[in-house]
Amino acid sequence: MERGAMLPLLLVVVLVQVEALAAVGTSSLDYLGGNTKANSKQPFLKREDEFFATVAKKLGLRSFTGGRGTYKSMAKEFLDAHNRVRAKYGVPPLRWSNKLARYARRWSAARRYDCVMMHSPAPPYGENVYEGSGWDWHAVDAVSDWASEASFYDWRAQACHPGQECGHFKQLVWRTTKYVGCGRAECYNGHSFFTCSYDPAGNYKGEEPLT
Repeated sequence: MERGAMLPLLLVVVLVQVEALAAVGTSSLDYLGGNTKANSKQPFLKREDEFFATVAKKLGLRSFTGGRGTYKSMAKEFLDAHNRVRAKYGVPPLRWSNKLARYARRWSAARRYDCVMMHSPAPPYGENVYEGSGWDWHAVDAVSDWASEASFYDWRAQACHPGQECGHFKQLVWRTTKYVGCGRAECYNGHSFFTCSYDPAGNYKGEEPLT
């Protein structure tokens, strides 16, 4: 079977497994990565590992996280990358929030079946998302991409250049934001999805991020 023909079948299997989880009262967010504590009462976690291995083989990809999406130094990498950018613009450093990280991790995991770059519905926090092709993307790569949007921000007009995106950069350096938490997932289509949540939220239209 061709690779392109295999992917729709794999996605159908994921959806069937998620529906089965709902039938036994298990959260699909937990199954897709929100809960990583596996035991004998969670047989679908083992099945997910096996399914991910099948996807990796079909796509010819290798995951440096073993399909978990997270890695040991990820939180520190996210936080340090944020604070390097914020120091450049003279705004206070952020502190890591496990509460925000849980929210971000669950949204990244929920996008695992397709990796479509979209925000969570009505997020209670500020939010940046990033999607990249392949499973070898790290936290610093997502933050660097958001920081690069600085070139599209018109400081005088306090707006993005026409037709350009700069909102991720604005949230990254928003002065009154104090906490950040992030998550990462490796998707079944061979891409990676990142979410960072911020509190208090920033990136308000018409407001200067550094004041």
